[in-house]
This record gives sequence, structure tokens and C-alpha cells, in this order.
Amino acid sequence: MSQSESVERPHLLWWVAIVGGLTVLGLQGFSSSFYGWWSEHVNALPAQSTMAWIFLACVPIHVGEALYCWRLSNRLGTPGASTGWALQTFVIGFPSTWLLMKRARPGPNALTGTAASP
Repeated sequence: MSQSESVERPHLLWWVAIVGGLTVLGLQGFSSSFYGWWSEHVNALPAQSTMAWIFLACVPIHVGEALYCWRLSNRLGTPGASTGWALQTFVIGFPSTWLLMKRARPGPNALTGTAASP
């Protein structure tokens, strides 16, 4: 598989921060015991229903980004990687979208992300 047909992975720290953050947000929104513990031991939070709505608002945003990346990957002529880009973007969002958009930029070696040598 060529590099253009592969899915580029964002740095591990993006995965930890975003998946971890969404997990904590989901627990704050949907687990009364976790919400109570967090509010008592870490810091005060908005109402639990607000935390749940914030988490739920993330879902259509990530779905929209995933669909955008699936379509962009197909338009770039890499249909074999489209599902991978979409799934990765659904999970971590903008770091994945940014990497695919970087590939889509016009110019020399846009797919490899390297500058042309003189």
C-alpha cells in the first residue's frame, strides 16, 4: 500500500487527550456518582445535564467531520483509505481532519507532506 493509500496517524498525545477528555466528559454527564466525586474532589462543574448536552453535541460534530474526511479521501483518489480516515476522525476529530487536509493542499509533494528539494 502506498503512502497515499494509508491513513496517517496523529501523535499519541492527541489520542490520549481527546479520547480521555471525551470519556471524562461522558462520565460527568451520565454518571451521577462520578459527577458528584468530580465536583467534590476536583472542581465545581455546570449542571450534570449541561455536561451531558455538551457530550451529546460532540457526536454530530464528529460525525460531520468523519463524513467530510471520507469524502475528501475519495476525492483525493484514495478510496481504499476513506473508511480508515472516517473512523479515525470520528474518534479524535480535528487532528485527523487536519492531517488529511494537509495532504489535500495543492503544491509539490502534497501527499507526502515534504518540500521539493532544489
